[in-house]
Amino acid sequence: MEYIYINGSDEIFVLFHGTGGNENNLLFLTGELNPHASIISFLGNVGVGKNRRFFKPLVNNKVDREDLKIRVNDFLNNWDNLKDKYENKKITFIGYSNSANFILGLLEKRPDIAHKTMLLHPSYLDWNFMKKPLINKIVATAGASDLSAPAGNVVKLKKDFENTGYNNFEILLLDGGHGISDNEVKKLKEYYKS
Repeated sequence: MEYIYINGSDEIFVLFHGTGGNENNLLFLTGELNPHASIISFLGNVGVGKNRRFFKPLVNNKVDREDLKIRVNDFLNNWDNLKDKYENKKITFIGYSNSANFILGLLEKRPDIAHKTMLLHPSYLDWNFMKKPLINKIVATAGASDLSAPAGNVVKLKKDFENTGYNNFEILLLDGGHGISDNEVKKLKEYYKS
């Protein structure tokens, strides 16, 4: 999987863009959260251009679990090979839309892959969380008028994590739809500094 790497402080942001995006799309957010942090920003390897993403498109709002499993395993193998870039750093995973869902696939297998996880407008896709995170603090954003990832689905995600005994899942409910607003950035900054 292609990525860009920026060496910085002992905090590192690991970024995953939304559908049709690229490895530069979320850099603005890291500048707001901590402009001195290290960054690894991945480029989705499914599709091209406006269709680029991290796993196959949904069909009837269902994920192709076999494809997702292959993509998650490939990523985790590559992630382990990048250990020299993130070892001994405070890790924050950030994903928007399709990639927030990709991160949820990672959390099914490795709930503590990061110290903090920011899921921006994730979907509810019948996830199967078997183990609770022990260190990872998770926040998910939802827009009150988001038709692509309704706020009610983010509440279902929280309940799935609670069913594992995990109680650090926070929801930031915002006005607006399926986009990252200035208010969302402000709320994420408050969360990140807490």
